[in-house]
Amino acid sequence: MKRSTLLLTFSIGTLLFAGCKSGLVTMTNGCYNALKAAAAANDAGDYSNALNQYNQVLSQCKAYDAKEQAYAGKAEALNGLQQYNDALAAANAGLIVSSTSVENMFQKASAELGLGMNAEAKADFSKVIDMTTKNRNVQDRATIYGKIAELDLRQKMYSDAMNNVQTAITLDNTNADFYILKGDIYLAQNDYTNAMSAYDASITAGGNSTKAWGAKIEAEAKAYQQKYGTGSNANDLASKMSASDKSSFCTDITTAKNNGVKSQSIDLLQLAICK
Repeated sequence: MKRSTLLLTFSIGTLLFAGCKSGLVTMTNGCYNALKAAAAANDAGDYSNALNQYNQVLSQCKAYDAKEQAYAGKAEALNGLQQYNDALAAANAGLIVSSTSVENMFQKASAELGLGMNAEAKADFSKVIDMTTKNRNVQDRATIYGKIAELDLRQKMYSDAMNNVQTAITLDNTNADFYILKGDIYLAQNDYTNAMSAYDASITAGGNSTKAWGAKIEAEAKAYQQKYGTGSNANDLASKMSASDKSSFCTDITTAKNNGVKSQSIDLLQLAICK
């Protein structure tokens, strides 16, 4: 879900001056339009272009609301480019402008997640939840719960991870990525049946079918390895599988590859089992 659209939820009114600061509180129309164009670039995944535009805003626009939103947008672009240290610096600069900036706190937590700063990221995502208690945009809140579930999974806190991803799904049951994450939580606990069901739910939700199908085939292979007591050797598995299981598995492999899945391990399974 794109976050930059939230950066422009302000009104352009009378220009005000801060009591103890020099400069404008509310931005000009030119800065508003520049921020809007930069946000559109972020939404399109054109992060390099967005980064350049946000840097221009920061150099030309002096109003505090413009700077707050430009730093958040810059951090989002840098997170998109996986330049997490720079993203963290930008978000922290935005929080200096406004310590209550939800967007900058979210981008800070996202950068920390990218840097593997799990404890810090989880604490900051929790702050975002506290800051948005009254936020009516449930998709935004769902995204945050999904991020926290991802952190819980990294730390092998499976019960917390499942609770948080289920909260995310309750808030936004159309987000296919949440079902993939739910499947990953099951897979980490060797619960292959429920993992495959979650990946199927992601496919039904219409998300990244390539990712979901790839994950499902991985879970399905492990389920058959467990069922037949084999290791990862595809030929050993092929020699023990029933004809009906081979047929079902090969149908899924073909469907996965038709949906763009490319994996050497899946190719080997197909060669060994689907003769």
